[in-house]
Amino acid sequence: MKTQTQNFANLNSSKVVNKILKNVIALSIVVFFGSCMPDNEVEPYQPQPNGIALNNRFENNRIDDVEEFTVDAASGGIITGSQGTKVNFPPNVFGLNGSPVTGNVTVQLIEIYDKSDIILKNMSTLGKRANGDKEALKSAGEFFIDAKQGANELELLGMIEVTSRDVAPGDMDWNMKLFRAGDDLNDTDNWVEADEDNNGEPDGVEFREAQGANGVMATYNFDLGSFGWSNLDRWFSFTGPKTEIFVDVPEGYDADNCAVFLYYDGENTAIARMDVYNETNEMFTEHYGLIPIGLEVHIIVVTEIDGQVYYAMQGTTIVDDHIEVISSLSPTTQTALESLINSLP
Repeated sequence: MKTQTQNFANLNSSKVVNKILKNVIALSIVVFFGSCMPDNEVEPYQPQPNGIALNNRFENNRIDDVEEFTVDAASGGIITGSQGTKVNFPPNVFGLNGSPVTGNVTVQLIEIYDKSDIILKNMSTLGKRANGDKEALKSAGEFFIDAKQGANELELLGMIEVTSRDVAPGDMDWNMKLFRAGDDLNDTDNWVEADEDNNGEPDGVEFREAQGANGVMATYNFDLGSFGWSNLDRWFSFTGPKTEIFVDVPEGYDADNCAVFLYYDGENTAIARMDVYNETNEMFTEHYGLIPIGLEVHIIVVTEIDGQVYYAMQGTTIVDDHIEVISSLSPTTQTALESLINSLP
């Protein structure tokens, strides 16, 4: 079996040959046609992947998904998102500079349950251990909760309760815990497991069952003591031999202009962004270094070119010293890409 070094050497050699051939062909075209082109003629515009536009798309997707509710600060109340998430605000829980506010406040909510939302809002399920190591998570829901009164950002003076959308009891994952990310809408850094010393928040998630219109359903419930991003997650544990995985994207693509995601087949909401880019080998890899051999996954690459979404979606089974080659990206619409992502096994 070839070693990974040999794999890299062969792949890099082919890249060098391809680049040399492309340069020779390009030079030949310039020499052949150069004398025929007017001095003021410019080369045709070649659209390029735009990383800034891609990040703006991710941010706009989050902004567009914000739902707003009006709550009386003195009496509190319960809001319900369009996907079924409920947030219970006790009386006098909204504060400004440590003191309760009065009157109406505007509550903002984002709820993420689908894999297309995780990818196209750039909210991958990658967690950070206490020692700094980053590993994959499986999510049962991601939430952004905030409150404002006029131009003032409010704080929580007590605990609020969050209840997930209904889940069939047989689909409940009893190992879910509470994870937190940043306070700002665009602060989407890695998820960190909450504990009792983190703003006084409990780290437990309560599981409840109740009779509803569709029979007995279950929910995840947890308390929050601060606004921002929260997530129901568990560490995605693996067994068996493991290996490294690298994704070789087409020439001209790199960490500055595209996003590469690793989706674990059959896990629905276990999606890590492969945002480690090896400059030497010009490939993407993942933070946690190892992935189980024999695991079925999909590699998803996304970028934006001239205002249009481009993507590649490639299924594979992990082998020893895995290198996945993405040959090209295709244009599509965001709506079509959402459907493709949500249709993954």
